Amino acid sequence: MTVFASTMEATTGTPLVRGSSTRTTALMEAFQESVMGAIIASAGCISARYSIDDGVDLHVTHKVDGVKVPLDVQLKSTTDGWNVARTAISVPLSRLRYDEMRSTAPGMESILVVMDLPKDMAHWARIHPPYSLMRHSLYWRPLRGMPAHPGHTKTVSVSVPRTSVFDDQVLCQIMARLRVGGMP
Repeated sequence: MTVFASTMEATTGTPLVRGSSTRTTALMEAFQESVMGAIIASAGCISARYSIDDGVDLHVTHKVDGVKVPLDVQLKSTTDGWNVARTAISVPLSRLRYDEMRSTAPGMESILVVMDLPKDMAHWARIHPPYSLMRHSLYWRPLRGMPAHPGHTKTVSVSVPRTSVFDDQVLCQIMARLRVGGMP
């Protein structure tokens, strides 16, 4: 549970308390989906969420001149994934999902999108009219063609470079590459 000073505190004399402290992971996912929705809309794309999680969180399409280009997106969020030098952020991915996403078999292209969030929910978003600020950034990478992970662990740590920022312009660039038969 996050307690912080606010205008409400001065008015009511009690601290503002954010609820659902036992649901932090679910709230992180919901927040990331919302930010992704804004990016997807800003790129002129549409998205759908599968009712059963089969390793794809969002199915994104970009339609130009009647031709749709699809992309599957696996979402992960973390509050503590940076390496010491802060040059890459890492998240655990199930070995099954990693192997599916690294496959070179023909089919749907996919990317992993990682969100770096502050630990304190009170710092996830700020509203400062005339704008809203969502913190922090999204980072992405395709896993197609990645090497098999050695050993028999159930999860694989996937690292995404800090330079791979994901935004609406990057999504448009990814879709343009896919449109001509390229890789994300």
